[in-house]
Amino acid sequence: MKQLEYVKVLVVGDIMLDKYVVGNATRISPEAPVPIVHVNEEYHTLGGCGNVVRNLRELGAQVDCLASIGIDSNGTRIQTELDRIGAGNLLVYGSNQTTVKERIIADERQVQMLRIDRETVEKVHGDKLIEKFKERCRDNYDSVIVSDYAKGVVGKGIMDFLKDHQNADIIVDPKPINGFLYNDAFMITPNEKEWEVMQLSSQYSLRNVKFILETKGSAGMTLYDRTTNQTWPIESTPVEVYNVSGAGDTVIAVASICLSMGFHPVQAAMIANVCAAHVVTQPGTTTVPKEVFKNALDMFKGT
Repeated sequence: MKQLEYVKVLVVGDIMLDKYVVGNATRISPEAPVPIVHVNEEYHTLGGCGNVVRNLRELGAQVDCLASIGIDSNGTRIQTELDRIGAGNLLVYGSNQTTVKERIIADERQVQMLRIDRETVEKVHGDKLIEKFKERCRDNYDSVIVSDYAKGVVGKGIMDFLKDHQNADIIVDPKPINGFLYNDAFMITPNEKEWEVMQLSSQYSLRNVKFILETKGSAGMTLYDRTTNQTWPIESTPVEVYNVSGAGDTVIAVASICLSMGFHPVQAAMIANVCAAHVVTQPGTTTVPKEVFKNALDMFKGT
């Protein structure tokens, strides 16, 4: 079985900057019936496919990130964050502006009061991404994660290129509108609503996708083997859910590492399920600690 520190993963997708403004909301504005937030703290983290990168690096995998930013200060912050956590920076300037999601949080209860999105949804030219891949990417990835938020990076050009030029398993966190792009992927990880849409619409029918890992929140997960028509229900771990933001990123990151190490998809799904159960108990968009992951590895090694 491959050791964790030697696992190499390429993450392709829509990267974002998550900004947080945290403060106290103790009174209502005299100007309008809205709370006044007295700011105590501001910080930012990697969001979108960047949160997948964060999870992978937290667990110790080697990671390259192929994504698009704008020529702006937020794009610079993303580059700095990738460098800080030790991820390979394969960013292209293919967007008019860097996507930013800013959340206003009431500190005492960590309640999200408002989210402000700054983004321009536009197709990123596939040739730019392919050129960057050829220039900087390694040829020996153990897995490729496609984290699709339907913001423009994931298109036919880059997907066809990855399928033709990588022997590694491709694992996709999908958006139903792009379902036709995921043919021949090893695994997709839709949530319950996404999988319902993808099944109902013939436009999104999938060809030659070996595994579907459907995430169902408090109901756990279901793994479908489309080659053998086997189904494995995976029960959730009872926890107090604090915040579901980023749980899907943890699932795909952990599953890809486990598959790269040599675990069976059923084992990978069970381990990802345990890790996601931890993440939803934490405030904000967070990553799974290495000790939680290692405990889950030990739990399911013999299953």
